[in-house]
Amino acid sequence: MNTIKTMLIGFAAGIASGLLGIGGAIIMVPGMVYSLGLSQHMANATSLAVVIPGAVVSAAVYRSFGQLDTGLAALFAVGGMAGAYLGSSLLPKVQPAHLRRIFGVLTFALAVRMWFS
Repeated sequence: MNTIKTMLIGFAAGIASGLLGIGGAIIMVPGMVYSLGLSQHMANATSLAVVIPGAVVSAAVYRSFGQLDTGLAALFAVGGMAGAYLGSSLLPKVQPAHLRRIFGVLTFALAVRMWFS
């Protein structure tokens, strides 16, 4: 049963990632915590490993449509890798309840901003 749930969460995250460019964490992290019972730390870390293959597939499809700026992507990647190193280094120091709140507030703030823009 967990295998099916896991694959469905991954499928939903893949659709959201490919369609909206959100990376899938917005679906995977709550799915792993509330449906699969993973800890907040484990869910955050696991979702990052899933982003790589999904992003590669999505980027290849977008590139085939002429919708990928590889130079811009490379510049974002440099900053993203530095930020990812810092963020993942901080993850073990943050309590799970605080991670959930940060994730929820950020998600809500982005949703509000997108709704009104």
